[in-house]
This record gives sequence, C-alpha cells and structure tokens, in this order.
Amino acid sequence: MSSPSSEIFRRGVQIQRRTLIAWSAALVLLALSVVGAWPSMESSGALEEFASGVSPEVAAAFGIDQISSASGYLKGNLYAVLLPLLLGLMAVTGTTALTGGDEEAGRLELLLALPVARRRVFLVRFLCVAFGLVLTSVLVWLSVYGSVLAYDMDVSTGGVAAVTLTVALLAVVHAGIAYAVVGFGLGRGPALGVAAGVLVVGYLLHAIAPLSEALEPLANLSPWEWALGGDPLVSGVPWGGVALLAAVSAAAVAVGTYAVDRRDIKNA
Repeated sequence: MSSPSSEIFRRGVQIQRRTLIAWSAALVLLALSVVGAWPSMESSGALEEFASGVSPEVAAAFGIDQISSASGYLKGNLYAVLLPLLLGLMAVTGTTALTGGDEEAGRLELLLALPVARRRVFLVRFLCVAFGLVLTSVLVWLSVYGSVLAYDMDVSTGGVAAVTLTVALLAVVHAGIAYAVVGFGLGRGPALGVAAGVLVVGYLLHAIAPLSEALEPLANLSPWEWALGGDPLVSGVPWGGVALLAAVSAAAVAVGTYAVDRRDIKNA
C-alpha cells in the first residue's frame, strides 16, 4: 500500500475507533453470555421442553431445530440469526458512515482535493470497514473458542472457525452492496436502506422460503443460504458458499469503485 493510501487507511481506522470498540465489545459480550448460559440450560432440561413446544418447520426456520445439543444451542442462539444480523448491520452502518456520510458532511473534501484518485479514497475507506469486520470476527471467534473449551461443550472448534468465517463474509457482502450504492452518488440514506433491506430480505428467503415448496428454490438466491445453509458449525467450511460470497463482494466493490471513478459534475 502506497504512502497516501496508508495515511487514508490510518485516518479511516482512527475515525471509526470508538464505534469499532463499541461493536466489538457488544458482540463479544453477546457471545460470552450465550455460551456462558449453556451449562445451566443443559442441566435444567429447559431446552428439551422448549424444543418440544415448537413445530419442526418453525424450529428449522429460526435455526433452533437441534437446540438441545451443544452445537444446535450455539447455532440457534448465536450463529443462525443474531450474530449475522448484528455483524451485517455493523458492516452497513460503518460503510455508509465512512463513505457517503463523510462525503455528505464535507469531511472527505480535504482528501478528495489531494492528488489522490477519488476511487482510491473510497476503496481504502471500504478496506477500513473490512478491517474492522475482520478484527471483530476474530475477537468473537476467540471468545466462543475459549468458552467452548472452558465449558467442555461438544462442539467442533474447527466448526466454530468455519461458521465465524462465513458470517464475516456475509457481512462483507452487505458492506459491498452499501459501497456500490454510495459509489453511484446516491448518498448515505439510500445506501443504508438498500443494504439493510437486502440483509433482511436475504434472511427471510433463507429462513422462510424453505417452508413452502413453491418458494424453496428462492432460498438459493440468499447470501444467508450460501453462508449458513450447509450448517458450517457442524459440517465445516462450505467452500462453494464461500466462493459465492467472495465473488459477490468483489463484484459489488468493483462496481462501486467504477461508479465513483465515472462520476461527473452532476453526481460528484
């Protein structure tokens, strides 16, 4: 990375430092609290009672179909909905704030006035967000990994790494979508709305579409399905899904960067 890019990256990370600390602390505490409740939930028998009172279709839709097992508990209470949703929101809000938000507020004017290509400024800002997502995901993984070992849970540590990886890539996809919308000059609000909408619709397709035979094929269109459909916590890294997530992320970032570079006086 060249010197100007390094400085832009450093300043971008510095700008989001407090937000990154808050998100990381919140997600680590969430992971620790979920895993920490496992011993008492297992010994009380409450999980079996809960599972018996929910229909198999609904349980599968919300990832709690095997909640009485250690891996099913971890999946249903952390990796099926909560962590992907929160990490996705972190990705979307961080991307729109560092790109469209700072542009609308005039905080990018000094950087854009320097002899640095506009596309480089925006791309490095996106890399700042990606760096934050990676850092947060690693902290969550270490928290879950250590807790699983401490409580002697019957969960594959490789599976924990696999599902954390796919959830992180899922967040990067939605960060890329937000970046692409900002690239066309539509601003922070539209980018936030579009990316958050894709995040929610993707979850609905992943969770609800399989309940209907007619809608079931639509689940394959969801990034959530690519990331979590193969149950990576049990089965390991779904390489096909990882490839799709990486390809869509790269395509979204490429489109956004191209759009930024092609702006004219009307949408600069």
